[in-house]
Amino acid sequence: MKHPKLFSPITITPQCILRNRIVKTGQSTWLWNEDGSADGSRGVDLYENIAKGGAAAVIVGGCAIEDTPGIYLGLYDDRFIPGLQELTGRVQAHGCKIFAQFHHSGPAAWPRLGQLPISSSSLDVNEIPMPPPNGNPCRGLSISEIHEMRERIVESIVRADKGGFDGMEVHAAHGYFLNSFVSRVWNRRDDEYGCQNVENRTRIVREILQEARKRCRPDFVLGIRMNGREYGAKKGITLEEALENAQAFEAAGAQFLNVAGYGYGTMPFRYCPDYFPYPEPEDFMEPYMDIYRHKGLWTDSAGYVKKVVHVPVITAGRMNEDLAERVLNEGDADIIGLGRTLWADPEFPNKVRDERFEDIVRCTRCASCEDPVTQPRICRVNPSLGRDRELDMSPAIRKKKVMVIGGGPAGMEAARVAALRGHDVTLYEKEAQLGGRIRLASMIKGCDVENVLPVYEYLTTQLGKLPVKLRLGVTVTAETVRKEQPDAVVIATSSPYAVPDIPGIHSSRVFTIKGLAGQVKLPMRLFGPRLLEKLTHVFLPVGKRVVVLGGQIEGVQGAVFLKKRGREVTIIEESASIGGGIPERFLQRIGPWFRKKGVEVLTESRAEAITDDGVKVRLKDGTQKFVPCDSVMVLMPQVPDTALTESLQGIVAEVHVIGSSLGAENGLLKHALLDGRRVGCRL
Repeated sequence: MKHPKLFSPITITPQCILRNRIVKTGQSTWLWNEDGSADGSRGVDLYENIAKGGAAAVIVGGCAIEDTPGIYLGLYDDRFIPGLQELTGRVQAHGCKIFAQFHHSGPAAWPRLGQLPISSSSLDVNEIPMPPPNGNPCRGLSISEIHEMRERIVESIVRADKGGFDGMEVHAAHGYFLNSFVSRVWNRRDDEYGCQNVENRTRIVREILQEARKRCRPDFVLGIRMNGREYGAKKGITLEEALENAQAFEAAGAQFLNVAGYGYGTMPFRYCPDYFPYPEPEDFMEPYMDIYRHKGLWTDSAGYVKKVVHVPVITAGRMNEDLAERVLNEGDADIIGLGRTLWADPEFPNKVRDERFEDIVRCTRCASCEDPVTQPRICRVNPSLGRDRELDMSPAIRKKKVMVIGGGPAGMEAARVAALRGHDVTLYEKEAQLGGRIRLASMIKGCDVENVLPVYEYLTTQLGKLPVKLRLGVTVTAETVRKEQPDAVVIATSSPYAVPDIPGIHSSRVFTIKGLAGQVKLPMRLFGPRLLEKLTHVFLPVGKRVVVLGGQIEGVQGAVFLKKRGREVTIIEESASIGGGIPERFLQRIGPWFRKKGVEVLTESRAEAITDDGVKVRLKDGTQKFVPCDSVMVLMPQVPDTALTESLQGIVAEVHVIGSSLGAENGLLKHALLDGRRVGCRL
């Protein structure tokens, strides 16, 4: 076995022994019933799938201690207990432990019903550690209100015990309610819950542990999620304070410690250790970048915590199987927490154990699952997350002859799923290589934060294992389909990108996405996207001053790419906002970064002409502006191309159009993989 430590058992308590060192960390799913109950919900399906996939334990995040309709799993009323018992029973039936993680956002919450978020202390807009809209003023609680909240939390822990959970993780990390007492960023009190010393700052957490211990089963496990460090704010938790906190929690009865972290600043950072390096890390994070690259941002803190406590320590953050094994062997943690890794592939533990590494669906760190606009959560690379009932991949009742036209991600996924279900599948691609524009996207995005290459690698590998016939370098026409006489056709070709019809658009100084794709075709084949991305820092065939036409995902990501290579960049966008299609966690950081780097953004503006010296722009107030530049990049959204679909009318009865064939609104990788999975299940 290549990862023996990762798959060795560990004892949390004599009654709670984990079969391996892999734990699903707490994340809210938004997959529960509208009233917050679990009974028969898709959330139960999700956690059962993770249990079947080989994880030793799951921590169910987002368990509400007060009424939060339609989002979190309810722990605030006894009426939830039957559903909790269904959830815990289905998970435990697979040899997997299950813990609840109570949730209250505290000062990290958005204002609700005109009320300020609650915290240990009242802070106005000038005192909060990050400016609006990412931070909001908060209201401090009185002593009696603190006691009421403490009792509410303890009652929820007792209810989790009655619901069959093996334990509770008390959330005292991130910027949430209990953390607002533990961290001097929020805590400005001068009473027994005040900021003066570790005893006072940890008091409410210790009281919760001690009271829950009295009222729960003796073998019910109590753990803590805590911040090992806080970044980017005065009075943030230091490593030294974290060690004191850890010892205080252990002394109060914590039976494991899950070490996380939190970040503040003008560019939203928060708790996730993935997104802060995009487009570049803040200056205050530079001292931690070597640690981040070597073993993960939180693992360094966890290693120090492990040296001062005697209970198991959990770490998490950008873990893969090799890093996890190394972290365990080097003594930085006892247990590895995986979050989005197990959303992307619930079978990750079993695949690693069986050394089927090429079959793992890797998380690409795209932040699609973190988008607050998208409820319930989605996973770009695992379209079945929360959709298992809809996306049934069982064998097809009637086998069909299927033509899939287009070898990008949508077509590859459609062909893969259709073949798995027993259909006779042929995949056609006009280029000599599969993948569509995913390799070009990888070169532009890079692989350090978001990394789309694993999608390409997984799909090509899986197609190689299946009886899918490949027809590369073939352009499909209506006559091709007529000769093949398929039962079904799936059109997954890429739509063209918009190019404005303005004077000068055909100048040699103007670059389009189609033209760029043609230019990099040979270098991409010779060097691959990873090396080619590095080489573009040395040589890039565009001028020093670049105007980007288009301010949605294509244009914004192109502008980031250019600015990182030392270009002066101006974005011209006809609509009122930029960044459409970029997940919120990344988009929130782009605006401050553009301002810091001097990227000019002209919204509600239109390019009217391209000259030898620059671009004539009509501004939103009706005036004209001339933007000097050496090069123009047209990075605008896709427009639907229906010609092939229309040509097949009357030739084949069953035609499905998927992915970016439908245009910009359906042109992202998350759309491609969902469409491919969905049509593969429907054929």
